[in-house]
Amino acid sequence: MTLGSSISLAHLEADPDPILARLRAEEPVSWVPAMEMWLVTRWDDVVYVEEHPELFSAATEPSFLARALGQNMLTCDPPEHTRLQAIMQPPFQPGGRSGAFSSDELGPMADRLLDTVDPAGFDLMTDYAQPLSAGSLATVLGLDAHGFDKMWAWCEGLCTDLANFENDPDLTAIGEQTKAELGAAIAERIDSAGDDDSAISWFVQEGAAPEEIVNNVRLMISGGINEPRDGIGMVTWVLLTRPDFKSQIDAAPAKLRRLIEEVFRVYSPVGTITRQATRDLELDGTPIRAGDLVSGVLRSINLDEAHWTNPTEIDLDRREGTHAAFALGTHRCLGEWLGRQEVRVGVERLFARFPDLVLEPDQQIEIHGFEFRGPRSVRVSS
Repeated sequence: MTLGSSISLAHLEADPDPILARLRAEEPVSWVPAMEMWLVTRWDDVVYVEEHPELFSAATEPSFLARALGQNMLTCDPPEHTRLQAIMQPPFQPGGRSGAFSSDELGPMADRLLDTVDPAGFDLMTDYAQPLSAGSLATVLGLDAHGFDKMWAWCEGLCTDLANFENDPDLTAIGEQTKAELGAAIAERIDSAGDDDSAISWFVQEGAAPEEIVNNVRLMISGGINEPRDGIGMVTWVLLTRPDFKSQIDAAPAKLRRLIEEVFRVYSPVGTITRQATRDLELDGTPIRAGDLVSGVLRSINLDEAHWTNPTEIDLDRREGTHAAFALGTHRCLGEWLGRQEVRVGVERLFARFPDLVLEPDQQIEIHGFEFRGPRSVRVSS
């Protein structure tokens, strides 16, 4: 009996780290029947998968991404991916809409949200990190007229189906309803696009087809809200439970950027990249058949003992190269720069407003999920 045959999605959702550690040690390329895919858990193997699209294609069939979002830049290989990335990436670079937003609007948005919380006690995730992350992406895309709550609801609905590795029809139905509703809202925004500086207007001006815009904006919403939201929550949680880190950053504020990178590496809010074998082949000595789905587990490779020194430890002086929390290679997240700004500014503004912030006593911070992992609630007070 293989280790993979004993794994269920429920086990991974509850606590993936010990399972992934055992897979790295004993069965690094593991067939998981419950998910009908191979889990690849070591750094070098996932890098190999990403570097060889001729062997491991992003254009998978079936595709959780395509089902939940429509065909998009993460469901295709170069040169099609290269064309879409060239169109979609500029608004998310420092010289695009994201740069202007981060320098002029992100801080005031955070301050307005902090104006509304009760210092005597509030939920960091739902009252602050969530609306800040959703509002940031909505503003950059040009969907801010729909409000923070609607953006988050769309994100939740899409992610319900994206994480549905066991093909629960009820979860698929939630995803389908969200996919249709959000698609209509994006199509309406495309119709009203002009010469404003929103990302959607940029995509129209650059000649992207309406369907390409709709599907890729769905992708941006499904991945571009969870990661900075959970990043804000987890960085704050670490600072509130590790006074040694807090004192180091108070003395040298630039170290906050290092903490953010280490928190992303250790906790990896987004879990996997999925590819499909294009032919019969071997990976790390394990035979894989043509057509098999192969999932590179980003959360696992960010803790690979063969790649990192003391991988489960947050080290503000670590210099071992980039992590994979935003994926690897050509399919690396195009919104990673904006996400980092949201976490940095969000945490800076939070502690500037509430320098005596503490965790409310006797709460257990539950970090949950496999494909999307973060704290459900972090109660704080000042």
